[in-house]
Amino acid sequence: MATYAVGDVQGCLSELEALLKQIDFSSSDRIIFLGDLINRGPDSLGTLRLIKSLGDQAIIVLGNHDLHFLAILFGGHVEMKSDTLTELIEAKDAEDLGHWLRTKPLIHYEDSFDALMVHAGVPFFWSTQKALSLAGEVHRIISSTEEKDGLDYRIFFKQMYGNNPNYWAENLTGMDRYRAITNYFTRMRFLDFEGKMDFSFKGAKESAPYSLMPWYSFGQEGHQTRKVLFGHWASLNGVTGREEIIALDTGCVWGRCLTAYCMETKEFLSVKSFKSNK
Repeated sequence: MATYAVGDVQGCLSELEALLKQIDFSSSDRIIFLGDLINRGPDSLGTLRLIKSLGDQAIIVLGNHDLHFLAILFGGHVEMKSDTLTELIEAKDAEDLGHWLRTKPLIHYEDSFDALMVHAGVPFFWSTQKALSLAGEVHRIISSTEEKDGLDYRIFFKQMYGNNPNYWAENLTGMDRYRAITNYFTRMRFLDFEGKMDFSFKGAKESAPYSLMPWYSFGQEGHQTRKVLFGHWASLNGVTGREEIIALDTGCVWGRCLTAYCMETKEFLSVKSFKSNK
């Protein structure tokens, strides 16, 4: 029995099938997907159907592209030019897949490995329990059919987009609170020294302004031993310089590779993007 974590699939169904074959994924194994299951790649519909078919063997945390699909489906937003979601959105089972996907959390904790699984990251000022608690607040909104604080999942997805607030404060309420939590878990890359998210700088971390640092560069006070496994940041190509902070978006959709990490053996296993073979 093995537990694998897999970075951003982004609709690269053929590579996912090849990776499952390479790791010899069996009925006793589990696989944790770190968000962005879909979009930008060639087969988002097939990817969601395959992952859903794995049942309880698959654990999923939501990424920004997964939330984008849900915002289109349930919040009235429209596709962007760079999206490749049309086939999924027009599929007969689109709503079934959407309702299944919105039951998934923003973060997952593996107690036996003291490891947090998340799409973008966990800011240094949130303990494990705090991160799980805040993620749970958003999860209760998007996974339920009941209204809370004047919001239901359709209103959440309608109002989800935005860069503000770009900071965390305990007194945030309503959609400002939920948007900030969601952005930290699914969009964060750079933080300033006060822990505010920056969405304006798009370059490599080596050329970032002095005032900005990758979120994982800050000290994880009080929880230095926990692992954090994340995707979202393809330009890192799996390199953080910290053994306990494991980046698994290795740019399959951009022609590089799709990577799995075995929690038990600490082994990385990858398949090359089929794009790179053309």
